[in-house]
Amino acid sequence: MTEKNEYDISKIISEEKGPPGSYSISLRSITRKELRLDYWTGSFLLAALLYLGFSGILLFYYYQQGNPYNSTAGIISGVYFGHILLTSHLYMGYAMVALLYVHMFRSYFTGAYKGRWRWLQWILGVILFVLVYIEAILGYLLTQTYISLSALHVMEILVEKSVIGRLLPGLANFLVAFIVGNGTTAQTMAHLLSLHVAIIGGLIVLVTILHFYLFEKSGPFGIKEKPEEIQKKENLPWFPVNLLFTVFTSLIFVAIVLIFAAAFPQKLQLAYGSLQYGLTPFPDWYIMPVYKLMDLAGYGLTTGGVPLVTFFLISLLFIPFIDKYKGTEALDRPMITVFGIFYLIALFIMGLWGYSQPGLTQTRLLTMDMWWGITLIAFATVYAMRFAMQDLIKNE
Repeated sequence: MTEKNEYDISKIISEEKGPPGSYSISLRSITRKELRLDYWTGSFLLAALLYLGFSGILLFYYYQQGNPYNSTAGIISGVYFGHILLTSHLYMGYAMVALLYVHMFRSYFTGAYKGRWRWLQWILGVILFVLVYIEAILGYLLTQTYISLSALHVMEILVEKSVIGRLLPGLANFLVAFIVGNGTTAQTMAHLLSLHVAIIGGLIVLVTILHFYLFEKSGPFGIKEKPEEIQKKENLPWFPVNLLFTVFTSLIFVAIVLIFAAAFPQKLQLAYGSLQYGLTPFPDWYIMPVYKLMDLAGYGLTTGGVPLVTFFLISLLFIPFIDKYKGTEALDRPMITVFGIFYLIALFIMGLWGYSQPGLTQTRLLTMDMWWGITLIAFATVYAMRFAMQDLIKNE
């Protein structure tokens, strides 16, 4: 059985007695069970954040907000190791987004959001997911390529045609001005750079610290439920075991990204305004599912994907309160698992569809057939496995 949720947030800062890793705010010990890579996705995310901060500071010295494209090209051609620095910064951002998906859905399918403070830890994780996405998109816009400026124009249109833009046009105009300034290159890039480095970057650091603090209070999911005497026998000290394992795996992770950056250096796209024929602006892979959602017809909105993305994020935020199942295994929570599989299939299909048919708006019938088809696959998969598991248990 899992712990009950504790909703009195004032108790978070109180010290509590218990076995190592239960509610102690000190750096906790680990168990041998945790010496597996799938338990350390959070550690890899922290390593990615630190590397992005370090490489971002170095890139900041050479970046010119009044001449973004040429300064980016200058980093590639005129700075020692500039190309690998810029590419590794990009690839580490990719890795961070991918790891967030792995980290979040692993917690989702294992029910790791259940427990005393885990519900709040989960909410902070979803907020962190959104912030990292925004941070990645902002960095994507800073190069002033034809793709990045096209994406910026799409963002302006989305704000203007969203619910905010239609009900509160004054607020929409303020948000657009907050993002792009007066429209000049220097001020637009200054606004984007400030958001990227100081505002969103600072929020990511703050939420990460709070998220880690709650993890230290709660301990790893599934470990704390063991009897105290067994935990004491299994515990390995934070120093040097936890520290060395974290540092060693993080350095290997960074080294892998650097190797990929050296083997597959970033190719700078054409500058915005360049003469070009037959080129379709493709966003980065993590943006592609949302990009394709904007093409879907049949919802009575020019920004049809916005309500779907909003519903996806809100449903994730409230999962700890929606999930009333007592078990934590995926098949013990069939409807929750169905929604998770639906999300994963939809992300994959939207990305693949976006690359194969960019900018091609679909009919209402085809769109609805797709959504119902994904729903049927998710239901059939989960409940078939659940029935098979129940039959297996009965026959044992």
